[in-house]
Amino acid sequence: MTRLRAGLIFSGLLLGVVAILPCPAFSAAPAGAPLPTASPVLASHKALYSVSLTSTRAGADYLDVSGKMVLEFTDTCDAWTTNQKSMLRTVSGEGTEDVSSSDFAAWENKAGDDYKFSVRQTQNGDVSEFRGRARRSGPNGSGVAEYTKPERKTYQLPPHFLFQTAQQVKLIEYAQKGGRFFSGEMFDGSEGGGAARFNAIILKPPQGMDGALKSPLLDSPPHRVRIAFYPAAGTEDKDGQASADTGEQPEYEMTMTVHDNGVVSDYDYDYEDFSVHGSLMAIQALPRPHC
Repeated sequence: MTRLRAGLIFSGLLLGVVAILPCPAFSAAPAGAPLPTASPVLASHKALYSVSLTSTRAGADYLDVSGKMVLEFTDTCDAWTTNQKSMLRTVSGEGTEDVSSSDFAAWENKAGDDYKFSVRQTQNGDVSEFRGRARRSGPNGSGVAEYTKPERKTYQLPPHFLFQTAQQVKLIEYAQKGGRFFSGEMFDGSEGGGAARFNAIILKPPQGMDGALKSPLLDSPPHRVRIAFYPAAGTEDKDGQASADTGEQPEYEMTMTVHDNGVVSDYDYDYEDFSVHGSLMAIQALPRPHC
């Protein structure tokens, strides 16, 4: 059965390494340098999302998927913190009903060289847990991820990788500049292993944003982005192949609407045999830090 990702909506969206170009073009540039002073300001906020099944393909494992996800993101002056809790209910083709949960927490300094993470996921009664710390300290912006759970293990992180929130800033900058193709490597620790590779396309600006939910946080200009995700280095896919040996087929794809202030107002996950949609149900601003 496909392992339904019950965790981060931001674990693909907050990734990568890009060059900020004034015209639609692809390039890669060092990501370890400090973010420019004109970088987007991400809003501290708490949001509730509803998750539902949108489509299935022939042979799909799931007949129904539903659930909720709560995200809390804060700016603490010299760092960003992310806390995300998800609960999903799935019904299989055999009529089996399961509940999956995910609890993710991360602290990331704005200098881009220190990151702490903790993940606990439960699915079909099985519990997986990842915890550790990653630092950027090597040549060309490379680094090391050190896990303390489920066991002590170290992964080398490639040059110019980014941690999750710094990638979100880069993604927004890139969309603002009219970039179209976006590619790189990221580390968030949400599924074990090292840095993961992704490819993204900036789509046409979303239309019809006048939904029932009203908030000043949603007045920020939106961008529509589609991202393909590949297994993290050091992990194996469902066929037992190391990620470095797999072809160009992504593990899954995500399409989302992300605003200039970092708020995600909707998202879609497309797996091999089914798709799910996340809708923003409620959102509130959190106090801004006094830096």
